[in-house]
Amino acid sequence: MPDNPNTPYDIKELISSVVDEGDFFELQPHFAANIVIGFARMNGSTVGVVANQPMVLAGCLDIDSSRKAARFVRF
Repeated sequence: MPDNPNTPYDIKELISSVVDEGDFFELQPHFAANIVIGFARMNGSTVGVVANQPMVLAGCLDIDSSRKAARFVRF
C-alpha cells in the first residue's frame, strides 16, 4: 500500500502477497478490468476474492464491473 492514498496500486500484487504461496486464480481478467474476482487459498481454505483495481479507471465501478462482481458473489 502506498503512503499517499491518491497513488494507485496493483491490487493483484496485494492479493498475491496475502494469500497462501501467492496463488490466486483470477476469473475473467480481460473483462471489466477495474474489478478483480477469483479464488485463492488462505490458511488452506478456499476463499472468493472481489476487489476494486485502482490501476484501471481508478477502481470506479461501471455497469460491466458491477455485473461481473454480482455474478461472482451469486455463484
